Order: sequence, then structure tokens, then C-alpha cells
Amino acid sequence: MNKPKILFWDIETAGVNALKSDLGFCLMVGYKWNYEDKVKILCIKKKDLKTFNDGPLLKEFSEIYKEADLTVAHFGSVFDRRFIQGRLMIHKLPAIPFTKMRDTCMIARKAANYSSNRLDNLGNTLNLEHKKIKKGTGWPLWWFGAMQGDMKAVEEMAEYCKGDVLALEELYYRLLPFDNAHPRMSFEEDRQTCPKCGGNVQYHGVAFTGTQRYKRFQCNDCGAWGKDTKGVK
Repeated sequence: MNKPKILFWDIETAGVNALKSDLGFCLMVGYKWNYEDKVKILCIKKKDLKTFNDGPLLKEFSEIYKEADLTVAHFGSVFDRRFIQGRLMIHKLPAIPFTKMRDTCMIARKAANYSSNRLDNLGNTLNLEHKKIKKGTGWPLWWFGAMQGDMKAVEEMAEYCKGDVLALEELYYRLLPFDNAHPRMSFEEDRQTCPKCGGNVQYHGVAFTGTQRYKRFQCNDCGAWGKDTKGVK
């Protein structure tokens, strides 16, 4: 199938209260496309950092966001997207499209009962190759430095943000078979393909609903279960 454009992204913020879009501002956005190998970072410019003006940064990221068929962010439905939308309103910038999002924090919370659904704990629990980078001695000095206009602190934080995006992508694919609410990404007429990833499937029995039954299958690539859209007699 034609592969959908999946955007993995994460933001870093600072301010009096970096969790609220009227009290904080966006320092950077890290993002990666599913068909690319490297994470890219959009950082606030030095001249904009002096006035905490994240408008140009968010305007640039908005153009990238528009190209996505699906977006993925950890706790993004609660924090990242709402923070960006709040800042866009303040700068009187156009809204980003309400593109379907898969929030890996919420997927893990619904599918399992781990002690914590934070990105670092999930990375360690699931033994991911890419794990969230430890803040170490960099925090909170990075945020203090950024507030004082120190671009070196911003650059150091960018490396931390790259690690988050890589961990996010790996976590998404690990959770994919358990994400029952994931939208259908493949609309091939050939039903021998997985609706989530487009991989080949193998049929195993049937799935029942209240009035009908359907052929049930499992994807040989991502491991997700599904069923045909047409019922069987």
C-alpha cells in the first residue's frame, strides 16, 4: 500500500510555568517521519529567545504538521498539542489541523496496568533499544540557561529531545498490536493486508458481534489482530 505519513514529535518548553501555554513558551520541537532515519529539531532563534517569541518556530512547525496523515506524541493529547494550540492563539496564527493522533501514554494506560506510563519507565519496562535520555546534571540548568538567552543550553536540550522522539517511535510500534482504537491506515481492496501497517495477515478463526461473525486475522508484521469488514455466513 502507499505508506501513510506518520509524524512522531515532541516539544520542550520553558517559562514561569512551562506546563501552561499562557505562562510558558516553546523552545523547540523535535520531529521524525516514519520513512526517515534521523530526528530533526526546530529551535527558537536567538533573537526570538530574548523576547520569548516562539511564534516563528510554531509557524514553521505548523507547515510540517499539515503534511501528516497521523501524528504520534507521548501525552500529546493532554499536553503537547494543547500547549501548541494555546500558543498559536496568542500569536494569532492559524490553527493546526485536528489530525488523528495516537498518544502512546494513553495507549499504554488502556492496554496495561504499569506502575507508571511515563516515557522513561515504559522504555525500561519494555526494554526498548531507544530509551529516554536521563536529564542528569543538565536539568534544571538547561531551562534556567534558556530563560537567560543561553543558546548552548538550548542546543544541549535539543540532544535530549532527539532521544525522546526516537524512544517515542519505538514505543509506538511496540504498542501497535495492542492499540485496538488505531485508525485503519490501509484501504486496499485486497483484504489480505493489515489495516494498521499494511503487512500480510494470517487468518485464525472468526470474531463474533451481536448479530454477525467475521473472519479473524493476525498481522505477520506488526502482530495486530483484526477482522474482515464483510461478515461470513
